Amino acid sequence: LTSLRFIFAIMVFGAHCYVIDNVFNTHFFKEGFVGVSFFFVLSGFIIAYNYQEKLKDNKIDKRTFWVARIARIYPLHWLTLFIAAILGSYVIASGTLDWLKHFLASLTLTNAYIPRADYFFSFNSPSWSLCCEQLFYICFPFLIPLAKNYKYLLSVFGIVAILMVVGMYFTPEDEIKGFWYVNPITRFPDFIVGMLLFQLYERLNKNITALQGSIIEISSIILFLIFYLYAADIPKVYRYSCYYWLPVAVILISFSLQKGIFSRILSNRFLVIGGEISYSFYLIHLFVLLTYSEWQKENNLHTEWYISVPILFSIIILLSLLSYYYFEKPMNKRVKTLLNR
Repeated sequence: LTSLRFIFAIMVFGAHCYVIDNVFNTHFFKEGFVGVSFFFVLSGFIIAYNYQEKLKDNKIDKRTFWVARIARIYPLHWLTLFIAAILGSYVIASGTLDWLKHFLASLTLTNAYIPRADYFFSFNSPSWSLCCEQLFYICFPFLIPLAKNYKYLLSVFGIVAILMVVGMYFTPEDEIKGFWYVNPITRFPDFIVGMLLFQLYERLNKNITALQGSIIEISSIILFLIFYLYAADIPKVYRYSCYYWLPVAVILISFSLQKGIFSRILSNRFLVIGGEISYSFYLIHLFVLLTYSEWQKENNLHTEWYISVPILFSIIILLSLLSYYYFEKPMNKRVKTLLNR
């Protein structure tokens, strides 16, 4: 599953490469925003896998859990936010006070609650998804009583899912991104899907053969590709979350079994490292793409995408490695030590 994070981070990268060349301004690449849905569902699964029993059995308390999550997301978020502020990466600014309001919203990861692009996409725009993750982490310990019986959690999810689909249908086209794509409250069901997947994972018979595991994995990939390639026929408001719940869930549960040939491929050390640096990759990649795009425009240059994109990808990988090993990991330890005193 760690390696899968890297693959879906690459899909998000591909979705943003349209700023480099129009060849990426097609459905195949731009649909890569599904990577965010994958991250949200994966988050629900992994958080439940790592913490559900510990919190339920009082082996750790809520404070310890929240400190661990703060230490995970905030250091790199603040670093990239300050860099974005210095570079002037901002959508609309109307005076110093307005700038400070937007900066404070980004600083506290509350900007995605405001359904305006000048808020949720300001500064380092990928950070809007961290607003969602922050809400997931705040709420997770309080969902433990529901998780004791998956039927309760499933009932809540069913009711919310129905309300979401109805709400999406009546949302005007120009408002769907603010209300359904970035809003932490309406992305919360993605996280619940992940929690439900963990309930399913615990009940699955994992004694399957390598052949059976391979068939399951191949089938899940085919299902995902069918949903992905034919998504252009589905209104985007549904594709922002609920449309991909099923294929993403099937991918996750299939690979969580770790029995098939693709699981063995994804266990490759370099792919696992790619998954480990995927958070850095996700927060850094758009900086590099936009900076290069602006430099090209200012100097009236154009380099063929098949030359520039691989070079930019390599630069982002290098920066992500440096960030992970020399900033993320050390700061994670320091923040935990500081907040646990």
